[in-house]
Amino acid sequence: MMVVDFQHHFVPFELVERRGVRAGEQRNISEGRVPMFTLHSKLYDADEHLRDMDTAGVQVAVLSCNLGWDAPYEDCRLINDRFAEMQRSHPTRFVGLAHVPVFEDAGLHELDRAIRDLDLRGVAIASQMGGVSLDSPRLRAFYGKVAALKIPIFVHPAMALRGYALLGDYDLARILGREMDLQLATTRLIAGGVLDAFPSLNFVIAHFGGGIAAVKERLVAKAGRFGTLSRPFDAYFDRLYFDAAGFEGGPNALTCALTGVRPERIVFATDYPQDFTGATTQTGKGVKDIREYIDLIEALELPKATKAGILGGTAAGLLGLAL
Repeated sequence: MMVVDFQHHFVPFELVERRGVRAGEQRNISEGRVPMFTLHSKLYDADEHLRDMDTAGVQVAVLSCNLGWDAPYEDCRLINDRFAEMQRSHPTRFVGLAHVPVFEDAGLHELDRAIRDLDLRGVAIASQMGGVSLDSPRLRAFYGKVAALKIPIFVHPAMALRGYALLGDYDLARILGREMDLQLATTRLIAGGVLDAFPSLNFVIAHFGGGIAAVKERLVAKAGRFGTLSRPFDAYFDRLYFDAAGFEGGPNALTCALTGVRPERIVFATDYPQDFTGATTQTGKGVKDIREYIDLIEALELPKATKAGILGGTAAGLLGLAL
């Protein structure tokens, strides 16, 4: 089966240097006392990415940049240019997602350039941006542009969360807060009418939606309290896609996801190289364990075509890839 990793991170080294980090150095990037992101050498070595993909059995990596979610215009242009170069150099291995400043007119022009001129295949945003939620009216122009371009939106956990004061200690903002924020972002997309306003949009929510299947029954039962839905909660929820990253191939997370998310709406993902490298986790899992995650999905009691969709076919359809 063709394997497409929908959450595969790469950071252009120029952005690393702008933060005063030298080659080979590992450093935590923080906002105040809250850790946001760990920079390390695996993030910017494309050749090492390809070697690890071969070891893991991953054919195609969908690139997004950890320093791109709230990046200024010039940084976004640099990310998009580098991703386009990687696509041209390795057209069967790398697929880039655009990064743009979503609230700026210049960002919409950059999205046009990234998709029409550079041939990137989607756009990546965060679960919140500077405290602005995904159902904000400020994002309507962005959503309209994405709909016109007919590309998917990948929703990654925000690096710096707003509105969660009690997550300031113990690195809880990264450990728990990001998953909470993905659940909230998913729910606000539905409750806030975004899917009604833009019926053609395809969202891919990271980390199984922050594990949203565990609370989906509650959402289904209580969605009438939103006061905004014209259809049942499930009718909206089943329009969303979810990636399988964030839990380092955890079988419990996968099993839980399948209790609430249709398998046709799950795409394989790893969160490499933040996961499965030992760079930022303490599980002891490495690149070879990605293959075990693939094996776990292949062993599911699902039709072969469905499993092929999870591992690569669904992502290929969303991104317009010929596999």
